[in-house]
Parts: sequence; C-alpha cells; structure tokens
Amino acid sequence: MSIPIRLQKRAQGFTATRLFAQIMTLLLLSVSLSLPTAATPVAKEESSVFESHDEIAPQETRNNDGSGNNIANSDWGAVNSQINRLTSPSFNDNISEMAHPGYENPRIISNQVCVETIAIPSPLGLSNMNVLWSEFVNNDMQLTTHQDSSHEGGMEEAHISIPIDDEIMNPGGVEDSRIKYLRTEFISSTGNGEENPREYPNEASSWIDGGSIYSFNVEFQDYLRSGEGGHLKVTDVDGWDMVPGRITEYVESVSGDETNLQFFIGDSRNLEHIGLTSLQVLFIREHNRIADGLSERHSDWNDEQIFQRTKKIVQAEIQAITYNEYLPSIGINLDDYSGYNSTINPQLSNEYILLAAFATGSQMADGWLQFDEGLNETAGGHLDLRDGFWTSSSLIEVGGIDTTIRGAAYDTQREMDLAVIPSIRNLMSGAMWGGWMDDCAMDIQRGRDRGITDYNSLREGLGLDRVTNWSDISSDVDSQQKLASAYPDVDSIDAYIGVMAEDRLESSIYGETQQMLVLDQFQRVRDGDRFWYENDAELNSLTSEFNSLRLSDIILRNTEIESIQCDVFFAESDASSFQCHLANSEAPQISGGDEGEISTEISTYIGAVIVLILVAVVVLSGKESENPEENETNEEE
Repeated sequence: MSIPIRLQKRAQGFTATRLFAQIMTLLLLSVSLSLPTAATPVAKEESSVFESHDEIAPQETRNNDGSGNNIANSDWGAVNSQINRLTSPSFNDNISEMAHPGYENPRIISNQVCVETIAIPSPLGLSNMNVLWSEFVNNDMQLTTHQDSSHEGGMEEAHISIPIDDEIMNPGGVEDSRIKYLRTEFISSTGNGEENPREYPNEASSWIDGGSIYSFNVEFQDYLRSGEGGHLKVTDVDGWDMVPGRITEYVESVSGDETNLQFFIGDSRNLEHIGLTSLQVLFIREHNRIADGLSERHSDWNDEQIFQRTKKIVQAEIQAITYNEYLPSIGINLDDYSGYNSTINPQLSNEYILLAAFATGSQMADGWLQFDEGLNETAGGHLDLRDGFWTSSSLIEVGGIDTTIRGAAYDTQREMDLAVIPSIRNLMSGAMWGGWMDDCAMDIQRGRDRGITDYNSLREGLGLDRVTNWSDISSDVDSQQKLASAYPDVDSIDAYIGVMAEDRLESSIYGETQQMLVLDQFQRVRDGDRFWYENDAELNSLTSEFNSLRLSDIILRNTEIESIQCDVFFAESDASSFQCHLANSEAPQISGGDEGEISTEISTYIGAVIVLILVAVVVLSGKESENPEENETNEEE
C-alpha cells in the first residue's frame, strides 16, 4: 500500500524539523557544558564514620609486628626480618668493612656538590605536605637504628671528619672536629664470612599498617590505648586533643629543656619535627572520631572490638591516600590492583631505603610557615626549620597543628636534586646527634656503611645502562662540573650522589634509577599484603569510599580548618581557591577569575539565553504540528 505524497512530505518535514530541534538542543547543551565557569566548592561530610559496613566486629586483624601476613612465610614483612638487597653488597672486605674507603670524605663531597645556591621550587607545584607524607609513610614501613652502648663488642665508630678549612662547621680550624656517625645495627648471625656478608633488620613492619601510630609492639600499643570506647590516649591542650603527655619510663628527652612538654607515641621518630607530629595528631584524632561513631551505633561492642575495627579503617585510609593521591602526585603510577599475590615478598630493600626513602633533604622547605584561616601569618610568626625539630613546645605555642598544616599545604617544596637546604646541611645540631649534622654527608656515609655499591654498578645491577659521561647523568652543566670536581670518573660515584644528580623524568620527582626503585617497592608492598584494603573481605563494601578519600577530608574533619585545597599535595597560596570545606561550614565565596575565564554570573546569563532558545524551538515545533498545510506549502516551494 502506497502512502500519499502529501503525507510523505508532511512526515518528512516533521522529521527534519524535529531533528533540527534535537541537534540544536544537543549543540546548545554541549556549548553550555563546555563554558568555563567558577569551580563549585566540594562539601565534605563532617561525621563520616564508614557506616555502610560495621555490622560485625572484625574477624581477623593484622599482628602488630607484621608477622603472619603471608601464611606460608610468616616472617615476610615482619618486624626484625632481614632487609632485601637488589644488588650485590660492596663491603671493602666483602664481609662488613665500610664500602669505598678510597672515596672522598663525605663532608668534602657535600661541600662540593650539595650546596644550595638558589632555592628551586618543585616544577610540579608540590606542597611541603608532600614531603611530610613521604616521611610519615616511610616511618611506617622501615626502621633501622645505629649501634649504641649495648652493642656486643662495642660500638663501631665511623665519624665524618670536618675539614680544617670548613668555615661553617669548623670556623676555628680544629683538627679533630667531626660529624658523629655510629654504624648501623646489624643481624648478629651475619657478617662472619664472604658467603654471609653483613645484613640488617627492618625494625618496623614492611606493611603500610599505621605502625608509627599504633606501635609495632602490642604491649606498648596497649599502653597507648585509653581502654574505653576503642580510644587512643590524648592530652588536652587548649581544648584540642594532642598526643599523650610524656611518661618518663617510655620517652627520654633529648632537648635538655626541662620545660619542654614531651609526648609518647607509637614511633618516636614522628616527634622529630612539628610537621610529622601534626600528621600523628591528625590520625590519632581520626581514630578517636571513628571510634566514637562505632560506639554510638554498637552499644554491644566492647573496647577491643571498637578499637580493632577502627584501626583497620585507619590503616585502609593511609593505604588509600598513599596509593591514590600521594604516589600519583610524585609521578608513580602503578598498574591497577589485580589482587593479593602470596609469592611476593614485600620486604623493603636497602637500595630503596637509602637512595629514595631518605632522599628528602633537598625537598623540604627551609622553615615552617604558620597561617591562620585567611592565610595571614600568625602573631607568633613563621618558624625557622631548626626551631621545629626535636621539640613539641613550638607546636603548642604556634596554635596547635592547624597553623602548621595550613603552612605545609601553602608552601611549595623544593625540587628533588643534589642541593640540600642549608638548615639541614650546615646548621642542624643538638643532643640528638651529639654534634653537627649534614644530611647530604650522612646519606653518603649510610650507603658506605651498609655496603651499597657505586652508582654505575647499581644501574647495571638493576638492568639499566651504565653511564659513560657526566652528561649521561645530568644535562645540567653546573651539576656535571660539581660531579667532576668530587669524583675522578663516572665509575667512582657514590650511588646516593649519582641518583640525586640524574635528570628528573617527565611528571616525576625522580630520575630513572630512583623511579625504578620506588615503583618496585610500592608494587611489592601492595601486592604482597594479604590485608590490603582492596583484598580485605570485611572492607569490600567500603572500597569506593576509600578510593575517593583525600587527605583534605581527614584534615577538615579533625581540625578547625574550615576550607583547604582538595589535593593538599599540591601547593595553593590563594585562600579564595580553596574548594573543599565541611558540609556544615559556609562555602568559600569565589569571585573574579583569571584571564580567559568566564564568571559565574556570565555563565548563568548564557544558560538563561539557552533555555529561552530551547523554549522557542519547542513552540515552533508545536506550531508546525498545528499548521501542516502551511508547512507543506513551504516545503513544496
């Protein structure tokens, strides 16, 4: 049956018109969505306590010492298990003697290659919070100690001589001036022959498990607990929870200041400076906040059940922030998680610890910025870097952790390179070290102490090409000249200096060698962890929540900070650009914009115009339906 021509044309006309209307609609909507507008502040839930999965108390938890994670190899990742080597040791006698005895004095090398002549900010725009998190996580994963008076056979001294002509550390030209260095404590059953060279224990667990918060020792963890409601102990300071006050049998003061309030925590290294202590306080508060939520909903749960559930959640938070936010910010992008692999040993390597984890001296900002909510300098002013080390009183005097956190998120960290900030290369001293400290010289000495091979042999051992010229290491002429002044050739470079001198990879803080070490280490720590948050059946329903978590969430929920940049690992100096705030706080008012941007008001106007156009299209379509003859005539013409 044929359709009348008039009806065919009418149908064609209707289809064409409607199609035109639909195309215009999609086009206009696309334009509207693509217009630049002021960013919308993101409201964060103040009281999120992971309510979606807490019906039962945890069935299996980590051991504090990290043992038993791998069922077939219980000691993998456990406290005091042997640190791995990725390359062969290079002790002078192939057993235990300091490596590279013919190399130059570390302090002289430091004066030749590690001097900072100009502060170069991170080209990635990373904040000082980035380097603080690096220290926080590495303290969680590794711990080696220097020999002390209890060492069998007496302490092995490897002090670094300070040259007579060192104007900063030895202005009086004293011949016996030195930087104190005691060799690393080692596993007593090693170092007795070439087939059994000296090896070292990791006195922390290798897992990212919050050990620096909860302690690697269950007895001390019990001491850190309040015993009520799953809480950790705190000290009230001006109405805010801080870490618990000093107990003499657990913590000895190193400052010599009788008035200095001391604290005790799961890992005393997180009291090293106010940046680390601020993160420690932050997560103690986060623990107690979550515990309160669980207690309210589960009156039948006892202290142990609440504590273990809360601890598991906090552990997952630290893992998620590290892998989903921190590592990508520094250019470390791992393959997607594919599940637990029981054949992977997570233990940290000497190379990672000494050549990457400790390589933060060049990144730290040379001071502690102290800001109020409006990013105005506090009444007490900013602090020199030295004034924030080995003391808690400064943290209390500047107004608690809030001012320090704001400053760290505001301040741009330095580029990771050879240059070490003056404060920790020349000026840091005190009872902790028994004298002067040079972070660059000590990092060189640590490598020699633990038998790290030279730079070129390291690269070869990792499967990388050996370098043949100074320019193969760095394209920077000044760096090439510094290396040539400190070493006779490219085959005689301390590994630490070599990896720090390398050109940085694109979108990464690391050069080629460090990048490989970091990728390898964090891949193994994640994939070899049976309790990884994405592998824990008890946390399955929370995976998406953990994966969307940011450190800014933790900050906003546990401080008086009302707004901050959503990604605190990237520096932000403009308070009007802070886009994350608590849901019950007033959203920051965004006004103006950079050149090329369109204001919210203009976008609103354009949106109204688009709506009017769409209405007109609809009306015209309606008239078309009411006057088919007229449309038909027009179409025929």
